[in-house]
Amino acid sequence: MGNNSTTEHINETMNSEVAESKKISSVMEAQKMLALQNNMLYLGADAYIGNPYALLGTVLEIRKTQADCPSIANTENASIEFSAFKIPGIEIDETSKIKEPIKRQSILVDQKLAVEVSFLNYLTAEFEGESSFSLMVFDQATGLVNRDSDTWNKGVQSWMADNKTTILDDPAVCYVYAVIGFVQKYIIRRKYTKFTVGAKGGAFGVNLNGQLYTSSEDYSLDVRYGLQTVILKRPAVTKSLFAEKEVLAEAKEDEANLFSAIAKARSFTLK
Repeated sequence: MGNNSTTEHINETMNSEVAESKKISSVMEAQKMLALQNNMLYLGADAYIGNPYALLGTVLEIRKTQADCPSIANTENASIEFSAFKIPGIEIDETSKIKEPIKRQSILVDQKLAVEVSFLNYLTAEFEGESSFSLMVFDQATGLVNRDSDTWNKGVQSWMADNKTTILDDPAVCYVYAVIGFVQKYIIRRKYTKFTVGAKGGAFGVNLNGQLYTSSEDYSLDVRYGLQTVILKRPAVTKSLFAEKEVLAEAKEDEANLFSAIAKARSFTLK
């Protein structure tokens, strides 16, 4: 019996007697299972693991490096930078904090799904051959700015006044985002590779679409952040938005996706 037949026999035995076949989730299924929001920015921020609440009030800028501001179709002409100053004096909404971690569902991820879901984009460079990842995701911490407090309005007014000339009126600055909320997600993962007879397998296995995938890796931990933001500046606006009706409007889905696409292209993380 050749190697292909032997591999097929192992897969047949696994399916009939050992383990139920699992499949890769769709984008919508993955977003629901992992409690992802389309209007959030997802990125790494290792420096904030010990105190994620320090993210609140952080200001981020998307600057153009060519004539036009970036779009989803063209993220090459952009860079992401920190503003030198945060929104001052903000208060945290204490009711937004979770008392204990929330376990989301386990999920299998292939390279296609990692490309299509911004939260999983960071995994795309780690796929080799026919491989997949098994993930367990926990919401470890959450927080929101108390925007009902006068300190929020005063802090934003102060920041905008101090940065009007250098940032808000600078035509090279296309977008300005202020972080008003976050979710800190712990991701416990293990990488699996498609099994073939003759290749050295691992001690752990999973049935993916009727095929045996094995792993010799232990679990590893990643920490990612979902950021809820408001927009302080859009490309068409080069003055303070306090005179506009859409004052401090929350980032739209396409604006969150644009930030995520640029962050992915630049391997951007919060430091």
